[in-house]
Amino acid sequence: MQFIDELLAILLSLLCLGLLFLLLKKPLINGLTDKIIKRIMVDPYPENLIEMYNVLSKVGLQNVLETDLRGTSGEPLKRPFGSPRQLSPWDKLLFNPVYLTRRPLPPEAVDTKVTIGRYAEKPLVIDLPIMLGGMAYGIGLSKKTRLALAEATAKLNTATNIGVGPLLPEERRLAKKVIIQYHRGTWGNEEETLKNGDMIEIQLGYGALGSAQVKLLPKEISTEFRRELGLRKDEGLSFGAQMPGVRNGTDLAALVRRLRQITGGVPIGIKIGATHWLEKELAVMIRANPDFISIDGTEGGINYGPGILADDLGLPSLPALCRTVEFLKRKGVKDRISVIISGGLYTPGHFLKALALGADAVAIGTVALLALAHTQLTKVVPWEPPTNLIFEIGPDKDKLAPEVGAKSVMNFLLSCMQEIKLAMGSLGRKSLRELSPTDLCALTPEVAKMTGVEIGLYAPIGRNSM
Repeated sequence: MQFIDELLAILLSLLCLGLLFLLLKKPLINGLTDKIIKRIMVDPYPENLIEMYNVLSKVGLQNVLETDLRGTSGEPLKRPFGSPRQLSPWDKLLFNPVYLTRRPLPPEAVDTKVTIGRYAEKPLVIDLPIMLGGMAYGIGLSKKTRLALAEATAKLNTATNIGVGPLLPEERRLAKKVIIQYHRGTWGNEEETLKNGDMIEIQLGYGALGSAQVKLLPKEISTEFRRELGLRKDEGLSFGAQMPGVRNGTDLAALVRRLRQITGGVPIGIKIGATHWLEKELAVMIRANPDFISIDGTEGGINYGPGILADDLGLPSLPALCRTVEFLKRKGVKDRISVIISGGLYTPGHFLKALALGADAVAIGTVALLALAHTQLTKVVPWEPPTNLIFEIGPDKDKLAPEVGAKSVMNFLLSCMQEIKLAMGSLGRKSLRELSPTDLCALTPEVAKMTGVEIGLYAPIGRNSM
């Protein structure tokens, strides 16, 4: 009884305080507001609260925050999802629907199947031109996240990419198509692992990392991954700037041949982060006779990429794609070498524009993780970021429901595929191989010059744009 009386007394006191606040809040708020306004109006700038607004306007909220983070750690800054900059002007390109000049098609008449490495002994055939980019388990994503991604891609018969992490046995069982990266580290490149891949991607670099050396701190490596590699508790992980044993084009060609022999003829490709020296790099790459080339624009995300590499290194995805396709066509190898583009592609419109400009497929990362987290974000926000839920080192990773995440990613991909079919039907294109730059128009002269498509602000003169 005493406890109940005390509880009632507390509730009554709170009620009285609430009523008192309601009665007094108007004059209290009014008085407080008056004091703040007067203080702002008369205080000199060095003492004025508005000085912080001036600093934030000049430097930017993110730069102020990252200055403090650098000042705290003394280590390179590592953002989970790369740079916030949107450098590729995808929104300056629009599709050209047809009405009478070519027959529009219903979406059910559109085929979105893709073949990567069509001249390989075992080409990769997927039902939609959207695959997952490399996102590693252990030094990035949690096991539950990786399994959810594998299940989602399996249901729609597209591919998942294990990145620089190990291949999980459960993931191999769940996924229909697995891309294995042959990377610059000393783990995961064993023949037995490679034989489990439906496609092998020789990863020389990323858009948000370039060819920089990577050093991972002990706290950035999961306990299970550490156990697999035999690392001490205080031991970090690193991989060099250059692929071991690959000093030049001759070494690269030998590696492609060796991987082709080990894997029994699955597509072997090469991945680099985009660069202004693209054509020079591509010239070396095509002499290695790959089945595909992956180009990652600077907008790509990577959880261990320092700020300067993510923000200020490389080339955006759109010009990188156009230059890659143009170079391969000029060398007469575009039909033989498939092109995969990634980095900053988030919407069905982005995907289809990339395909019309010559990509055979697109690879996504950040947007797939956002789709996976979906409503499960409520388990961590607003107090913790989404990375706590989906990353291996995230304290809330066990709260993720993989089957729910898999369904969310599947729905996202399915939605994108349906929208792509609708748009292709409006273009009068029944397969992805029929797409071309003539299905696009540009809104600025700069984008028209970059992409080679006609500018849509003027009537085409003396050109057959169909």
